[in-house]
Amino acid sequence: MTDFRPGGRRILTVALCVVVVWLAARLVGDIDWGAVRSALGRLSWSELGVLVGLMVVRNTLNALPLALFIPGVGMVRALVNDLAAHLLAVVAPPPGDLVLRLKVFASWGVPHAVALAGTTANMVAFYTVRFAVPVVGVLLLVVTRWEAGPLGRVLLSGLVAATILALALAAVRHDTTAARVGEAAGRAVSRVRRSTRPEEWSRRAVTFRHHVAAGFRSHLAASLLGLIAMVLVDASIVLLALRFVGVGPESVPALDVYVTFCLVYPFTLFPFMGLGIVDGLLLAELVDLGGEGIEAAAVAGLVAWRTVTLGGPIVLGGFMLLAWRVGLVPPRPERSPVADGPHDETSPT
Repeated sequence: MTDFRPGGRRILTVALCVVVVWLAARLVGDIDWGAVRSALGRLSWSELGVLVGLMVVRNTLNALPLALFIPGVGMVRALVNDLAAHLLAVVAPPPGDLVLRLKVFASWGVPHAVALAGTTANMVAFYTVRFAVPVVGVLLLVVTRWEAGPLGRVLLSGLVAATILALALAAVRHDTTAARVGEAAGRAVSRVRRSTRPEEWSRRAVTFRHHVAAGFRSHLAASLLGLIAMVLVDASIVLLALRFVGVGPESVPALDVYVTFCLVYPFTLFPFMGLGIVDGLLLAELVDLGGEGIEAAAVAGLVAWRTVTLGGPIVLGGFMLLAWRVGLVPPRPERSPVADGPHDETSPT
């Protein structure tokens, strides 16, 4: 099997996304790009400012678990770290973003093991919510319209979320359980990535338990609620972008935007937050709801949404990385070794 260099893989990924966008457009129909440009021209600077403001709220909520799981970091440092890592994830192959995260945390006095454990907890919370939000979408349908939606797909997605959460909760109970869960996960990943070492995953799982067990359960609920709110804010950016370019509520009701966004959100698992795949699914549903007459405006709204939510964090990440490099972000307050050291609230007293 050919071993592509990191740069080649990223070019291939972008090319694949372009092909998916083209196929989605072909499935929906021929797009009048002149009408798309006209619809984008309706977007005023003040409306763009609203979208950017919501993007900042979205990314702040996205960084919330880091602030909760890593003692003393706080929201500002968590946001700086998250945006800087996001920038590196776009321009460099993995695990460059993780290396930067740990380096930034270390510059603020966060021990390596604590930073790694908190980053892992952040990832667990994010992936749990990524697969759980379709359930939120169906609940919105049930409460407002007494409709069930695509239950099969939602149940499958909910099962994935429940499995991720159950494994994480099991891993924080005992060292032996953490080691077994980590090793099993490592073996599963090694089938796809041969360089993965299950014993290393096992060791990291134990480290994760030692440094996160004390706060994982107590901060988990707030992290999950914050990330669900982040998804809903992201959906709000889609909704407002559509409204600003001329897609009215009579064509596409707000509830349908939120429900559809929640249902397709698991596909953000693919590169660049599902660029092309999520957009194609959203566009197909929007046109199905509002008719072919809104197709150009819907494309314009999705372009505005992607520009703000993908381009905005990259620009902010550049500023955050620069601010960290020149020392504008102070280290966290001094903490005692006991506060950062292993503590286990799950052990019997």
